[in-house]
Amino acid sequence: MLAALSSSAVGLHASGSLPLRARVSSNGRGGPVVNTIAVDSTSEPLPFVSLTNAAGDTAKAYPFGACVTSYVKGGKDALMVRPDAKMDGSKPISGGIPFCFPQFGPGAIQQHGFARNMVWDIAEQTDGDEPTIVFKLSDDEYSRGMWDYAFEATYTVTLGTDSLDTTFKVVNTGDKPFDFTAALHSYWSISGISNIKIAGGFEGASYLNKMVDPPATSLGTSGTIEITEETDAVYQGVSGAVELLDTGADSKLTIKSEGWADTVLWNPYGNEGMGFDSFVCIECAKALEPITVAPSAEWVGKMDVIPAPLPKKVQSWYDTGLRLAAV
Repeated sequence: MLAALSSSAVGLHASGSLPLRARVSSNGRGGPVVNTIAVDSTSEPLPFVSLTNAAGDTAKAYPFGACVTSYVKGGKDALMVRPDAKMDGSKPISGGIPFCFPQFGPGAIQQHGFARNMVWDIAEQTDGDEPTIVFKLSDDEYSRGMWDYAFEATYTVTLGTDSLDTTFKVVNTGDKPFDFTAALHSYWSISGISNIKIAGGFEGASYLNKMVDPPATSLGTSGTIEITEETDAVYQGVSGAVELLDTGADSKLTIKSEGWADTVLWNPYGNEGMGFDSFVCIECAKALEPITVAPSAEWVGKMDVIPAPLPKKVQSWYDTGLRLAAV
């Protein structure tokens, strides 16, 4: 199945095993580096990569879709995989941080593009206190059948001391410009949908409400959003820092972005099969206006994820029902 999805993706051999890549063997002072990146090709249907930093935090990612499915800091996983997710390569992984590229959707090609369906190569890996892995995807017959452009995409994931840092880079390796839209369709773990608020630059921002037919544009009325119904909204120009505040988990998750221009909020409110009450999608995106990349040029989008305890002052504002925007 995986080989059929991407015959040129070299992460998987015909046997279905993922080759180990060369590792850093020196810490710069002549001593060995402890291997903090491990590739497991046997314990699950899909190969995966595990990262562990000096603090004991962990992350897990699959070359299939270059999908990060877990980021555990201080014993708490910031990410969630839906209970209905297929983890055998038969469908894109519904959970963690799936890719939407080269189409956010809907559009001319398959919903959310092909990057989440393909096996990415492991281009680089660096052990150490803050381990880093780089996934790479290039055009092939499968991708060109839908989107006839030459490209190279890399996705760098670093398990830092205080954050999980990602960099997505798209290079035009062909001789004609191309346009694309994209997003990191991130599923953030929550204690319950009624326990959360999402704080950011939403007040006054134009957003596309995709829950009405036809989709309609409105203006945000508050800098803080609660999810009380099925939600699918694209906030144009909202980026930088967005906070997920969860009283049930006593946590604040800051999602910082550069290059990504929009923020998408999604939750299938009421859908028990999808596990609506255990996640919310807050997605760094370039969804409404396409990115144009000239031949030999590149585009870069960065997302840093920073977990922290919920500040006591914010907790008190929850308790009194006042707006977090005033904090």
